[in-house]
Amino acid sequence: MKRWVVAVFLAACSSSDPKPPPPPPPPPAPVADAAVESPAIRAMNEWFKAFNASDFKAVHAFTVAHMPGKPDVGNQGFRTMTGGFVIKRLRDLSPTSAEAIVKEQKSEQYARAQIDLDPKDPNHVLEFTILAGPTPDEFLTPEQRKAHAIDGPKRATVVNEIAAALAKTYIDAKKAASMAATIRAHLAKGDYDKIVDGGAFAQQLTDDLHADTRDLHMRVMFGPHPKEEPPPPPEADQLAQQHEMNFGFGPIERVAGNVAHVVINGFPDSKLESVKNAIGDLMGEAADADALILDLRTNGGGDSDTVALVASYVFDDKPVHIVDMYEREANKTTHTWTHAKVHGNRFGGKKPVFVLTSKRTFSGGEELAYDLQTTKRATVIGETTGGGAHPVKLVSLDDSFAIMMPFAESISPITHGNWEGTGVIPDVPTTSEAALEEALKRAQAALKHPSQ
Repeated sequence: MKRWVVAVFLAACSSSDPKPPPPPPPPPAPVADAAVESPAIRAMNEWFKAFNASDFKAVHAFTVAHMPGKPDVGNQGFRTMTGGFVIKRLRDLSPTSAEAIVKEQKSEQYARAQIDLDPKDPNHVLEFTILAGPTPDEFLTPEQRKAHAIDGPKRATVVNEIAAALAKTYIDAKKAASMAATIRAHLAKGDYDKIVDGGAFAQQLTDDLHADTRDLHMRVMFGPHPKEEPPPPPEADQLAQQHEMNFGFGPIERVAGNVAHVVINGFPDSKLESVKNAIGDLMGEAADADALILDLRTNGGGDSDTVALVASYVFDDKPVHIVDMYEREANKTTHTWTHAKVHGNRFGGKKPVFVLTSKRTFSGGEELAYDLQTTKRATVIGETTGGGAHPVKLVSLDDSFAIMMPFAESISPITHGNWEGTGVIPDVPTTSEAALEEALKRAQAALKHPSQ
């Protein structure tokens, strides 16, 4: 089961994130249902046309033209995961705001996209979000509507199954009890009585769980799902999928002289030696730079082992203890160190490193920022991150409902804590848009005065 959000990207920090199938042919370009496009609809169509065609130069050009200083809303990994989108409905919300109801090309997952323009300058996008959600009722077939129907006994059973799963697996026993009590109280008060659609019920339960603990990793899901982790696809298919996502990396460039700017959008599974080597080659492109900027502003997480692999390239070959992982159900702690041996060339542990963050940075993206910050290997610049420190797994409740929940917690060997709920607090707070410029200024100063 996939979890994604753009603008607040909530990809799970898990060692078993699902792998997308090979992408289908690009979908047709969206067409607005308005006879005359408003500026907001025109901008929405421009972005979806570029994204659906996998034209990431055009996606970047859109960002530069309409959202200067902000990270790109969509990246190659997101395009591969979703297969692009079909616009099912597109309408104006106001003179400077538009909404699109869209469906993934690769699945039946629906989402709501909204774009808001600056009333004083309609060429400037203030906010652009794409949020996954249940299928709107108007797009359900009669058969689907029937399959989605739930009643009182079903709602009670799902609530009780969630409570049992929380008690058994959730990383914090006290919070598990609190969340279970919250949804049981809603059920008892009749707050769920009018919800007769399974997708809407899953969304309401998710909202109620978030309201209780602010744990954004929590998500109740409705629909077909694997009850056990499926076997991995053949190695050749895995490698092809990773190539399609450029192994989680975005642009790698030299800026302001010999400063490397490396964008990392996510951390894919790196169990395959060929994937490790490819990531090593990408990190190696920055090895001879005088300073390094790791851009995690759109990083939603991924595989924690890959986080450690990437971190290894900004340390020397002596292993550094960066994080522990405690699993409550198994009562087991796993210690993670940087790698003594890596493929290719390291940037190394002496030259200056800067990490860019935003409120979108989440889970594994936060882990890398936190690990480099607590070991004093990097200066973190930007916004406080999303606050998800716990790896997650999918727990099946029945044939229709499942819940994604944290089953372990990250523990720093230095702070003996983590960033859960608080986010990674930057060393240099600034807006996401200003973070790169601030990092470049500090990199140049560090290179001019290396002893400071």
